[in-house]
Amino acid sequence: MPKPYSIDAKLLAGLELRGMPVSEFSKVAALDGIRGASKTKLNEAFRDADPLENEVAFNCWKLWEEIETLCQNFEPFVLSLRDGEQVHQWLKAVRNNEVVSVVFVGTDGHVMAPKEEGEKS
Repeated sequence: MPKPYSIDAKLLAGLELRGMPVSEFSKVAALDGIRGASKTKLNEAFRDADPLENEVAFNCWKLWEEIETLCQNFEPFVLSLRDGEQVHQWLKAVRNNEVVSVVFVGTDGHVMAPKEEGEKS
């Protein structure tokens, strides 16, 4: 476990809280151009074997804050962060002030997608 109050520790706590796998966060980091945040490097930092370099940790934390804000903006719904490429697409859309489209799946597995214009209920 990383040192308490370190960026590594806060990042790990955030990933665990939101249910985002380390491998998927590393994909988002790679797509965002953050070098030094591979799955292996992150796992080493989270085991406190080799902390992230300061710049990498800072960039990862900024990225995590964006993801956390995205999650908070969709509350009370819970976004699935299990697909790093999808999360990156959502972030790009928000950054570009585009519409973010999300499909909701009920607990019974029923897909609740937005209705198309002119579609009957």
